[in-house]
Amino acid sequence: MLSRQLEVSLRLAVSMARQKRHEFLTVEHLLLALLDNDSAVNALKACGADIVSLRKE
Repeated sequence: MLSRQLEVSLRLAVSMARQKRHEFLTVEHLLLALLDNDSAVNALKACGADIVSLRKE
């Protein structure tokens, strides 16, 4: 069973991939979707990620 937050992020990632007409869902789509999840952003920051740079890429 997935957490509600993860389920929302996965659905958003699928939506992003479809909007861009990509054939496959990739880790890049998932990462972009996770940037809209406060818990994921906090975890990424704790690992030293630059959130602003990730959003730009």
